[in-house]
Amino acid sequence: MRPVTDQHRLRYERSLDGLRAISVLGVVLFHACATSSLGTWFRGGGLGVSVFFTLSGFLITTLLVGEVDQYGSPDLRRFWGRRIRRLAPAALVVVLGVLLLSTTSWLAVHRSDAVAAIWSFTNWHVIVSGEDQLLQTIVGPLGPTWSLAVEEQFYVVLALLVALAARSSRPSRTLTMVFIAMIALSITLANIVSDWSPRLEFGTDVRAAELAVGGLLAICVRRWGHRIPANRRRLDVAAAFGLITLVVLFLSADYSPRWLLRGGFSVVALLSATVILGALAHGATAGALSSRPLVVLGRASYSVYLVHWPVILILTADRVGLGGWSLVAIKVAAALAIAVVLHLVIEQPLRTVTSMSLTRTLTIWLTCSAAVTLLALAIAG
Repeated sequence: MRPVTDQHRLRYERSLDGLRAISVLGVVLFHACATSSLGTWFRGGGLGVSVFFTLSGFLITTLLVGEVDQYGSPDLRRFWGRRIRRLAPAALVVVLGVLLLSTTSWLAVHRSDAVAAIWSFTNWHVIVSGEDQLLQTIVGPLGPTWSLAVEEQFYVVLALLVALAARSSRPSRTLTMVFIAMIALSITLANIVSDWSPRLEFGTDVRAAELAVGGLLAICVRRWGHRIPANRRRLDVAAAFGLITLVVLFLSADYSPRWLLRGGFSVVALLSATVILGALAHGATAGALSSRPLVVLGRASYSVYLVHWPVILILTADRVGLGGWSLVAIKVAAALAIAVVLHLVIEQPLRTVTSMSLTRTLTIWLTCSAAVTLLALAIAG
């Protein structure tokens, strides 16, 4: 097995956790306000998902290309093992919790939605199910797992693309061309593949541009990153502009107008890439994003994203006896509290396990996923 050295480790950037925090807060406030008679607030908070896409594309590409530079090819076995241990345990716990709560009056989940969430194809499940079942799935307690499915599907494709590019004479150049083609194709498909909004919002192919922008940024930083310190001030100004624009969009923009669905998500991805690049410059914007509360929230952002929607659905105005901003505050506080427990008890301990082989990781994952699937088929409607 290859040794894990500092040369291909991702350098930890506190500011990127801060960006995660702002993004997940946008999503949570969007959902909390929409279910608390405050739908005019944080209307664009769902765009936080787009920021996550671009940030994930950047980080995963940086990791894989670093291994290519050091070893000549990515270690796919280690990569798959890490991804499964990083993502699957917390997700399965949340699906299991939703299933158990669905035996009460608190939640209701359909077995097909649970199965799609377990096996990471919620986005295509929404699309294939069509208009009649759209609200059943996307507004159901596991609806937000559509974006996790997009990311996980992209990880599979990206890892294979990097492995293939590693066999070329100039891997970085090959990947650059691939990412540019991917962006162009994704935008093209968004304009020709369908007129149905859910197809344009949830399809992996039409959302791939946002992840590819992050991948392209990773290649550029690896090639020209040494120039970042000399351009710190300009990058910092650009990052501040990008971050402010994103926050304004979170606050006031409609989540899925036609311009976004027809390629505009790529514009959001460019704003996200600007903020990421500025964060790497370690200027004032990076300092603001590196504040301790944002960093703590950013580290737990995956768990927050997983649990927030079921919690919001449970804490209705009738159950809580409050409305408006008081109800929003309770929903957000409860989601954060439960997410912290999930992060500390499940997500964090298992993601740090490095000695488990891929075979054992796959065996445990498949066994647990099959067990939760059987439970879904048995008790869900």
